[in-house]
Amino acid sequence: MEGRELENNIFINVDLNLGSGLSVTTTQARLRRLAESGLIGTCKPSERISELRRRVSDLDEVGLRHVQCIFSGLSDLTRLKILELIGEGELCGCEVMAALDLTQPTTSHHLGILERSGLISSRREGKWVFYRLANPKLRSLLRKGLMIAKESA
Repeated sequence: MEGRELENNIFINVDLNLGSGLSVTTTQARLRRLAESGLIGTCKPSERISELRRRVSDLDEVGLRHVQCIFSGLSDLTRLKILELIGEGELCGCEVMAALDLTQPTTSHHLGILERSGLISSRREGKWVFYRLANPKLRSLLRKGLMIAKESA
């Protein structure tokens, strides 16, 4: 599917389907039909687009990127287990490796992602590296996440 912007900020989507030919649908027409259905109130499609674009421009993009990074760090079962372990107190990387029965490269990979995501921090003591939650509120977030997951199941 390709899209291109036309005059007056109207987008046109062109679907090429070799079997049935060329179909053209404008976003404006779709929004008009949506407005006519009564599902979005009585505003005009152009007003609705303007309002939605204003809301998008008001978003804190830097903050959202940081949240994206955090959720990326949280998006793996092994990393969640590591966070649960570290949430109980600071651990050496070798303790994480032994507790989860992981190889050293796998452990380092996951700890690195968690550290780059800002979820954990580390300190070196000689050749040992110890990890802890970067923010104590993360433990509460994990607990709330578990509660939501149980309620949704």
